[in-house]
Amino acid sequence: QDHTSDDQETTEASQLRSKKRCPVCHTTMDSYYIDAHQKIYICSNQPDCGKPGCPAYILEQGDFSIMQSRHDPKGSESAIDCDKCSGRMILKTGRFGHYFACDTCDNTRKALANGQPAPPKMTPIPMKHLHCARVDDHYVLRDGASGLFLAASKFPKNRETRAPLLSEIYPYKEQIPEKYHFLFTGPLQDEQKHAAEIRFSRKSGQHYLMTAKDGKPTGWRAEYVDGQWQIKKRGKKS
Repeated sequence: QDHTSDDQETTEASQLRSKKRCPVCHTTMDSYYIDAHQKIYICSNQPDCGKPGCPAYILEQGDFSIMQSRHDPKGSESAIDCDKCSGRMILKTGRFGHYFACDTCDNTRKALANGQPAPPKMTPIPMKHLHCARVDDHYVLRDGASGLFLAASKFPKNRETRAPLLSEIYPYKEQIPEKYHFLFTGPLQDEQKHAAEIRFSRKSGQHYLMTAKDGKPTGWRAEYVDGQWQIKKRGKKS
């Protein structure tokens, strides 16, 4: 399971190519919102650009709805409380779009298409007792766009990833965000003693449990619906 898809890389490359460039040295310009009506572009070569006439910045006027007041419940937030310290996270624009960056620590959070902050991700949890199958490395439990997954500690240099077993993360319950605690109420295995794997459905946007034998799904699946687990076997719910 590779969480860095070719589609993502293509999208990011396209975004980079579409960035505003300095009219003199043609270097990409970093952009930042000043308020709801002003956006500033700063030449990436500044202050070291040696070409005469290279502007330090370009100021753009407009209606930037993503910077509506945070006091407007219908608008996007331009500043939020940091989930890791007592600082404030300010909306900024980077190489691949909008994001929130803390003014006190190094915490960042992606800004969604509607301008709202993406849910905070948990701090990666080292699992040195879990060794990778194909590379000389150990796994780290991470929280990505597709939920919980195991990745080599030197990811992306070592690109090995896999789904975690519920039993593997059980000892780390206190370090895992409360939003995932429902998983710990699920079955650790199916009736045939196959260990339950934590999977994520892009269609429903929810985690579920499944089992496999020799790398192939057994047909057993557990879904958390309305506060309880529903077991499905070969398409039949029980």
